[in-house]
Amino acid sequence: MLAWNTLGLNWLEMMSASGQVIARRSRRNNTPAQLFGMASEKVQAALESSQAMSRHMARFPTADPLAMWNAWARVMASGMAPYRSRAVRNARSGRRPR
Repeated sequence: MLAWNTLGLNWLEMMSASGQVIARRSRRNNTPAQLFGMASEKVQAALESSQAMSRHMARFPTADPLAMWNAWARVMASGMAPYRSRAVRNARSGRRPR
């Protein structure tokens, strides 16, 4: 169950950070170079995500149903990690000092 709780908390953190980043980026005028950089960041995250999920699927347990249940949470968490790390990093870099 801990794997599912961790997945849920990480998802909430990613969604909150994404909202901040989307709001900030949609308010500014982006150059084509900035748009290309944002798009390439998404492609790189997608590649990292698929590689991480593939590594977890290669070690996927098949004998124990409870182990399979928890393994699915770890597979999804590994796939979400590249997106989450970028969203949180981008949200933090856009904060203004108080």
